[in-house]
Amino acid sequence: MPVKNYFPVFHKLKSGAYSYVWTDKCEKLLPAHYKQRCLDYMTKDPKPVHWRPDTTKYKVDEYGTRLPIQNHPIHVRYPVQCNYGLWGGEGVVEYWAKVIKSRKYIHVHSPLIAKYSVPFLVDRVLYSEILDKWFKIPCTNRAMDLIDDSFGLDYYILQTHERDLNSKLAMDLKREMLLQLCKDEEDTKLPEKRKTVLQRYSQFIIPKSEAEWVGLSIKEALDKAEQSQKRKPIPLKKLIAVQYLKELKEYKESEDNNEGEEEELDNISDGNASKPESKPESKGWLSFLNWGKSQKQQHVDKQ
Repeated sequence: MPVKNYFPVFHKLKSGAYSYVWTDKCEKLLPAHYKQRCLDYMTKDPKPVHWRPDTTKYKVDEYGTRLPIQNHPIHVRYPVQCNYGLWGGEGVVEYWAKVIKSRKYIHVHSPLIAKYSVPFLVDRVLYSEILDKWFKIPCTNRAMDLIDDSFGLDYYILQTHERDLNSKLAMDLKREMLLQLCKDEEDTKLPEKRKTVLQRYSQFIIPKSEAEWVGLSIKEALDKAEQSQKRKPIPLKKLIAVQYLKELKEYKESEDNNEGEEEELDNISDGNASKPESKPESKGWLSFLNWGKSQKQQHVDKQ
């Protein structure tokens, strides 16, 4: 899979709960704004959660030597379960610890074993003002603090970057919120309550053509692009119905014209009046209908 062609800073890609990697076919079909959003997610540094970076550039040691500060972030693993909840940027941290056989005695040469620090999750019931729905979502304590600081779930989802959300569920909610805002903006008969909500979150409104692609995975985006390019075939029954109505309309118009001409001939007293031209032959099933009428008229004349 040619990844380096489309990610010029391949060595700077960050790990997350999911990733965006596309092929040549995706490169041709996917829109530019979607690919740019994917690159922003893959290359942006997340906010530090499990460590505190040092903001100073240099430090002076005991000998008076000035040494540069190097911030090395902790390696955090993001399991698949991140996509089914709101973890607030937290993940699983691996560390090494000594085997403690007794609380009173710790041997210096005791082996180190790998341990994992997992965030604490609790099912929370959250309300979305834009979608007017309640959601039961597993969240961490940090995620709940961020939601409280943002004054609600909607503000937290809309104003937080995708890299810091780091959750497929959060991006699906963001797409639904943006589409609902676009729908309310187009509606001219909104109630006062919805107008207040629309005015409150008007700063986050983006075009509907871009909102439809927010948070889609590569597979979902590729399926959407392929469906938009395919032309839906017209069913044969609709084509037959259109042709039938067209021929029926032409037949009725020709019948009306013939009746009008016959009435004019009856009212004209002059015998030298020219006879109307013969009716043009119809196509398809109308020709068979006219042939049946002519055969019936000949049988009546013979009797």
